[in-house]
Amino acid sequence: MKPRKKKILEAVIRDYISTAEPVGSRTLSRRYDLGVSPATIRNEMSDLEEMGYLMQPHTSSGRIPTQKAYRYYVDEIMQIKKLAETMRRDIHRGYLQAGQEIDTAVNHTANVLSQLTNYTAVVLAPRVSRFNCKHLQIVPLIRNRVLVVMVTVEGIARNLEVTLSSDVDDTMALRMSNVLNSILKNVAFQDFGTDLIDKIGDLKPMERKLLDELIPMIRDALLESETDVTASGFKNLLNYPEFNDVDKIKNLVDVVEAKPLLAKVMINGAEKKDENNRVIHVTIGDENDNQHLKEFSIITSTYEREGVPMGAFGVIGPTRMNYSQVSSILDAIREELNTSIMKLLK
Repeated sequence: MKPRKKKILEAVIRDYISTAEPVGSRTLSRRYDLGVSPATIRNEMSDLEEMGYLMQPHTSSGRIPTQKAYRYYVDEIMQIKKLAETMRRDIHRGYLQAGQEIDTAVNHTANVLSQLTNYTAVVLAPRVSRFNCKHLQIVPLIRNRVLVVMVTVEGIARNLEVTLSSDVDDTMALRMSNVLNSILKNVAFQDFGTDLIDKIGDLKPMERKLLDELIPMIRDALLESETDVTASGFKNLLNYPEFNDVDKIKNLVDVVEAKPLLAKVMINGAEKKDENNRVIHVTIGDENDNQHLKEFSIITSTYEREGVPMGAFGVIGPTRMNYSQVSSILDAIREELNTSIMKLLK
């Protein structure tokens, strides 16, 4: 695309993001220093329409960007700039006050992200199954119901209530705890398997039976927890004219409530790196595989520990999204969140 067309396309996108109104050549001439006459702008806009970057909702109206235009803007025009120092300091103070728990940091991220972008924010919980086991404790509750307390080497704790096939008393619970700690210490939770029990030669039949039940339950529960998504700011989208149709918001709610689906969307998108080696990924409208998300754009990133992605976060908004501003916010939050994760898990 020639520089003049690119400059005019950027102006159309910026204006439409701001106003949600079709943009005409005279409007661009007044608002932006394009260095050419309204007639020239009109001719260039006509060319851009033929190229598939602009469309005209009505014959008498101005033009609006297509999804192709947004993709070109994100890939070829958009710049991710550092946020103003005052905003970065505010974000930093927020994380300092967010507490000393992983779950608190996740909730804080969802809230601050929805506030700063005015879109819907989603944060995928840490993928605990990738962490190593430090300690397990079985606590008997009622009859065959037990509480499993799990602590990772990284300092994350998870509790799980399960029902076994036989009653468990204090003695049995202590015995199973000791056995599990002897074979599972420093083993990644995702690698938990009943074959590990074969390393213990003096198990009684009942102990073997209960452990054969319990270990897969622990592994499966932690794998399922990787689909835990915290969302904030659904009401924000009601401020955009694109979503005057409440059914569109209901579609988004349905997707978020189907947590495994949204977790997959977040992970697949966020782990791709851009040309500047930043983990910022943009999915626009029809690029979403899920039918309910084709009215939305999603911008995602990851938070990491020692370079290993632990989870993902991002925003969902209209295709008329302020991609540059949102990407800058995600970049700043990712930096703060990574620092917080390192402190919490040191």
